[in-house]
Amino acid sequence: MSFLNWPVEQNELSQRARQRRQALALTLLNQFAQAFPEITYELFWESPSVNAQAWRLGSDRYVRVYGGLVRHQAITKCGIALMLAHETGHHLGGPPCDPAMPWLTWQGQADYWAASVAMPRIWGSRACEATLRAAREIVELQKMVASQIEDDEFDLSPDCRYRILRSGALGQGMPSCALEAFALISDDSHGLYE
Repeated sequence: MSFLNWPVEQNELSQRARQRRQALALTLLNQFAQAFPEITYELFWESPSVNAQAWRLGSDRYVRVYGGLVRHQAITKCGIALMLAHETGHHLGGPPCDPAMPWLTWQGQADYWAASVAMPRIWGSRACEATLRAAREIVELQKMVASQIEDDEFDLSPDCRYRILRSGALGQGMPSCALEAFALISDDSHGLYE
């Protein structure tokens, strides 16, 4: 474990695989920066943390991805792209917002926006296929991370998260599990997604 209980990478890739992963991440970061110029994208390549985050400094918006996530063997190009789309969704996904950080779009809405808006912008006609593949990867990674973090709970179960991503990718409405999950963390869930 590392700072803030983020898991760290367990397996080292070969030098060649590391170079390919770094080039892939930089290409995706560039695509996202072009598609969403209001966000600054950063790669902390040397960090072993298996994480990514959306954050602000004043009015400037950032998405940061850590090398441990990019190098994780369970994640492919699709998974990295969906993770970047999700973090971008924290800035651009709209309401509902996270009750603890009102500037931040809530997890479920960030997922839905990532699947329904960001992935199509990056992947075009292949967005649905890429998003569904990535959703399976992200959910499996969430399960692995959850087993390593004892005192941290996720807003969404892996099943609900998959249903949200799938609904967004297929152009369906937000699933009911999202409303139920948001109601557990917020007093103001009346009328969401209705």
